[in-house]
Amino acid sequence: MDGFQYELTSETAINLKYEYGGEYFTFSLYRDDRGWVLHPFDGILLRNPAMCTLVAQELFKHKPFQVMLAKEGILFTDIRSTVNLDNVNTPIAARNEREVQGNPADDLMDFVQQHSIEEVIDYECSLVDNRISFYREILQRMFMDNLGPSDPEFQKVQDIVRIYEQTLDQLSSLNGPSLDFGRRGR
Repeated sequence: MDGFQYELTSETAINLKYEYGGEYFTFSLYRDDRGWVLHPFDGILLRNPAMCTLVAQELFKHKPFQVMLAKEGILFTDIRSTVNLDNVNTPIAARNEREVQGNPADDLMDFVQQHSIEEVIDYECSLVDNRISFYREILQRMFMDNLGPSDPEFQKVQDIVRIYEQTLDQLSSLNGPSLDFGRRGR
């Protein structure tokens, strides 16, 4: 089986199979009054929005999927999804393209004036920590799918986690030693 297959079930419906991480995921692409809708059918994707976002984003980058869309006369701008593909785990580069509004210099000055360097470092630490959690979830899922440390993709995801953990350590050290002790209330 190829990494991507599709079946035209009617003029307004297409069933898709896409391989990601050694696993096949099923999507339905169907037309309604407002355009084309991409809907995941696998339970893992429906239960895990972060994973669904990741798989759907990779599907959109997959050249055979792009060719299929072109053959069928479907524009990217005509496709919506039944799941939120704009969640916080969307890669920063993808978010930045959508977030550019107004004069970026004004936004920068507002940000600088409203935040101390310690707040900026804490904010960056929380972003990196979220990325660590996200990739650990992927590692868990890969492990549940019988992929382990001997698998090259598993190793790469582990490397990503290690890099983020090192980055978090370095960022945290910029604010000095943590005197937080778990943020216990009084």
